[in-house]
Order: sequence, then C-alpha cells, then structure tokens
Amino acid sequence: MARSAHALGGSAGPDHGDVSGVAEVDEVQAAIAAAAALVNQEKQSRLAAETEREILFEREHAARTTAEQQNRAKDEFLAMLGHELRNPLAAIVNATSVMAHPGMPAAASERAREIITRQSGHLTRIVDDLLDMGRVHSGKILLERRALRLDQVIEHYVGTLRASQRAARHELRVETAPVWVDGDPTRLEQIVSNLLDNALKYTPAGGTISVSVKGDGEEALLCVSDSGIGIAPELMPYVFDLFVQGARPLDRAQGGLGVGLALVRQLALMHGGRVDVRSAGPGLGSSFELRLPRVAPPRSEPGVPAPAPSSRQRVLLIEDNEDGREMMAIMLEAQQYRVDTAVDGVDGLRQAAAACPDIALVDIGLPGIDGYEVARRMRADPATSKVRLVALTGYGQDSDRERALAAGFDAHLVKPVDMARLVAALESAAPAAPQLAKTAS
Repeated sequence: MARSAHALGGSAGPDHGDVSGVAEVDEVQAAIAAAAALVNQEKQSRLAAETEREILFEREHAARTTAEQQNRAKDEFLAMLGHELRNPLAAIVNATSVMAHPGMPAAASERAREIITRQSGHLTRIVDDLLDMGRVHSGKILLERRALRLDQVIEHYVGTLRASQRAARHELRVETAPVWVDGDPTRLEQIVSNLLDNALKYTPAGGTISVSVKGDGEEALLCVSDSGIGIAPELMPYVFDLFVQGARPLDRAQGGLGVGLALVRQLALMHGGRVDVRSAGPGLGSSFELRLPRVAPPRSEPGVPAPAPSSRQRVLLIEDNEDGREMMAIMLEAQQYRVDTAVDGVDGLRQAAAACPDIALVDIGLPGIDGYEVARRMRADPATSKVRLVALTGYGQDSDRERALAAGFDAHLVKPVDMARLVAALESAAPAAPQLAKTAS
C-alpha cells in the first residue's frame, strides 16, 4: 500500500501486484490506483491542451503576420496604382493645355496629340491588366480557342507596335517561322504585348529587343530577349508573382504595377503552356520563353471573299455620355460614315424606327431603357430587326458579352475600343462571329 501511495504521488500509477490479502487494505489500494489513473489522465489532458494552445497560438501568429504582410502589400500596391494613374493623366492634362494654348506651333500641337494617344493607351493597358488578373483568379475568363498560327499573332502585334512608334527608340528584331497552336487569339496577343512591354520598359533607348517564334519538338517556342537592365538572382523566383512585397523594385523604379508578367504566367497555364525567364544578372539583359503545345495545321477550306466596305453606311450612335458621343461621332464621320446620335434608349428607338440605320452602336449603361432592352426591342420590331447591333460598353466580362449576344447584339466591343477594330466590326456585312474586342493590354 505504501508503494501505491508513493506511485500516486508521482502520478505513475500504483503497483497492482502488491496484494495484502486483507479486504480493507485491498479496497484502499484499489481506490488509490483509481485515483492515480485519474490524476495521470488529467495530467495528460493538461499537457495535450497546452500543446494545442501552443499550436493554435503559432497558427494565429502566422495568420496575423501573413495578414499584416498582405495589408502592407495592398497599401503599397494602392500607392503604386495612384502613382501609375496620375503620371499618364498628368501628361494628358498638360498635352490638352498645350493644344488649347493660342498661337502654339503646329509641331508642338502634333507632339501633344501623340502624347495623348500614347498615354491613353498606357492607361488602357493598366486597367485591362488589373481587370483581367481579377477575372483569372475568380475563374471568369473563358478562352475562345481555335487553331491559329502563333507567328501571325506576333507579327500582327509587332506591326501595331511599330506603327505606334512605341519601339522607335529601340532596335527591334523579329524572326518567325510558321507554327500552329490551339489558343485564344486575343489572350495570346495579350501575352505577347505584356512580354514586349516588359522588354521596352527595362531596355534603355538604343538597346536591342529580339522576338522569335519557332517549333521545338511538340511545342511552339516564343522567345523575347532584351539587352536591358537584367534581373538580380534574388529576384528571379518572384518575377511572375503578383504584388510580392520587396520582390518587384524594378517595377517601382521604372513604372508599372507588376501585373503584366503575373498575367502572362496565368494565361500561359490556361493554354496548357508555361513561361520561364533567364538572366545572367543586373545589366546583362533578360530572356523570356513561352512554350505552348503545338497542333497540326487545319485542313484548308475554300476561302470566303471578304465583303467590300459599304460606302457611306448610316450609323446610329446611342450614347448618354456627351463627350464620348461627340468624339465617337467625329471619328466615325472621319471614316466616311453618316452618323446620327441619340442621348438615351427612348430617343434611340425613335430614331431607329424613323431612319432605319445600317448599324446601331449602343451603349449598355443607358439611363431609363438600358442597351439590352434597346436591342431586344429593335430585334422585335420588323422595321429595325435587320439593323446590325454593336454593343459599345465598359462592361467587359464574359458574362456581359453573353448577355449582350442573348439580347440580340451582333458584336460586343469593350471601351475604349481601338478604331481599327470598331471599323472592322462595322464593315462586316454579315453578322460576325461573337467577339470581345479589346485594345492591347
């Protein structure tokens, strides 16, 4: 019994082999054994609870640290966003002041116009990248895939880049070979534009940017190399990350939000491909490689002759924003269209029934009767049912496009829309394949 009492005090449990043969003593010994078991159980429970508390504390501390880092990254990103938006806006405001100044030389006014065009394009790319990155993470981007030649996508964008003079200060070398992939042409052009924008941003004037595309076994290989400022070894793992604190000082030094390359990686993954980067270090340039699965060229089919542009088509522009309506009308008239304008849906329906235009450009966010209802009513009216309907809107998600097409629109163009793409949509004689047109991102 003494040994049992000692074991109880040490919480090690009594010696059950110690039996005295006296009933009262054995009962006491059994009670001591039961008490020892309870004490030991309580001790184990207490130790387990303390361990669990430590684990929970560590988890809570880690979660709080992560949340604080995310908040700092968010605040830093918002500060960069404000900076990146204000810079082009300031340039645009100053350029408009130059153009409005009486007696300003024609050369200065022309330069101001070029600045407005370039900076508004920069703003468009910022907004597009931000919206698309959010859509990728929420699963709201649906690829419209088809067999296409990747080299033609590249040549088209490089041609646009050269025409805009954005690459005028660099030596741009392009080497392509026919290679077919299964992809969304708009999103593939977005990948190309972001890779080239990155090269332009980090390559000083006079530097060289090389673009090549070729077949590499079962893959299509796109390579964008530059002789720019290069990438430090410690930054290499973070090049394609989004808003990583301390990982994107290059963007802060050169301007930019660090969204473009993150979007490139996500779009490459959505196409079943991958993107990699190499750099020998600061000052030694960088090279980005995009690899996509190759596909066989489609069987050739008889071509359908492109319709000739219709001369002096009548366009009804239904837009409630006065400045936007006026500028769009001026640009359309410069393209030899006859333009009527309406300020809301009711006015637009009245004018459509009276004049029966060839095409109606309809803003979606109209007061009173929105653009969807305008389209439905025009399709239901025999007098306007054959009018080509084009949605011209700031609503750019896939669900917005689907809703527009369901309402009766032939095409869905996202503001700000490139005039060349708008004219292409307007000049299509037959209802075109549904499209989501966007400017370069």
